[in-house]
Amino acid sequence: MKSHGSAGFNLMVRLRSSGRAFAWATPVFAEAAALGRSIAFAWTLGPDELGKAMMLALTVRLVEMASDLGVDRLLLQAPDGNSATLQSRLQGVLIARGVLTSLLIVAIAPVLAGSFADGPNTASYALLAFVPLLRGFVHLDYRRAERQRSYAKMAMVEAGATLAMTVCVLPAAWLTNDHRAMSLVLVTHAVAYTVLSHFVAHRQYRLCFDADTMVRSWCFGAPLLLNAILLFFTFYADRLIVAGAYDWATLALYGVALQLALIPAQIVGRAAASLVLPRLRQAFRDNCLAEVWQPIASFHLMLACAIVAGFAALAPSVIGVIYGAEFKPSGVLALALGCAAGFRILRTPYSQLAIASGRTGDPARANLFRAFALLPVGVFAFLGGPLTAIAAAAALGEAGATLRAIQLAKTHTQRLDLQEALV
Repeated sequence: MKSHGSAGFNLMVRLRSSGRAFAWATPVFAEAAALGRSIAFAWTLGPDELGKAMMLALTVRLVEMASDLGVDRLLLQAPDGNSATLQSRLQGVLIARGVLTSLLIVAIAPVLAGSFADGPNTASYALLAFVPLLRGFVHLDYRRAERQRSYAKMAMVEAGATLAMTVCVLPAAWLTNDHRAMSLVLVTHAVAYTVLSHFVAHRQYRLCFDADTMVRSWCFGAPLLLNAILLFFTFYADRLIVAGAYDWATLALYGVALQLALIPAQIVGRAAASLVLPRLRQAFRDNCLAEVWQPIASFHLMLACAIVAGFAALAPSVIGVIYGAEFKPSGVLALALGCAAGFRILRTPYSQLAIASGRTGDPARANLFRAFALLPVGVFAFLGGPLTAIAAAAALGEAGATLRAIQLAKTHTQRLDLQEALV
């Protein structure tokens, strides 16, 4: 008969395994839903309207990434991250961020409407202001649970909001019959996300607007904020360039291929924030980083190679079948975008290593190399070059950023000699 201790140990193993499953399954579901959303819009609205809908989604991502101080990561990393006081103060930071970013969207809506011919109007952009405003009222208790590597609440919030968004895609497309459906879908997601965060919370929702915590959040998050802005340019700015230089249908073709290529990178990045970051943080404390790091780095390397090969081989035919012949990319375009995604996946653990060690500026330093790639992208687009040239420039930028991240990890790591682990 098994002892109580053995049974308890086995239960803990099962709980941790299910927790890891939640951490992987949730971003997979989110990216699958985003893919389904674009497929539904492609078939119901057509290439031109899908391109305009993508522009609305890009606007939300730009504002969110340009105001992201990493409050959730501060809650995970800080020694006092489990305290109710810090949580209430960080929730105050989120409110302030939500109000400011919503006002920013309203202010830039007329500018965006006038910048792209025959694109979304001012009202379509202004409606997006509800997204950051609503998300500012999120309850952070589900994030606090991740400190104990408990991911069930995170899964309920993120997967539940994604499900609500998915359900409203076709009704929104039917109601508007154009790109405005994207605005309705994004607002629905924000409502569901905020409501569910309160539903799963254990603590009572409290707000505290504390100047010291505002400063603390800024000091922690300013390098991450810079990195988030750079990430926007590395993730999305080439699509803005394509939108300005080509027509909406071309943006839809390029955007669909790029979205599919980056889905694995998005999943890996979100899972790493939940799984890899806590492990590395604990490894620094226990002085056992070398033995923890090697399997993490090796896993991401194998995954990156698999994504490059798989996307290059399968993407053209798969996209042509799922989206329609007008969305089918060339084999060279698929290979270039697959390489870009592969290098981004390879860079993911180095970004988490930098955050875990407190060197939050390193990801931004690495991503500067990716941002530099926008210069040839702009030139190629201005000259009317092929999309393959734009994708190749993006892939070279990702390669440069990844090599820089590896170099920074080798030369700036503190508290431990990581030379053996990183070679």
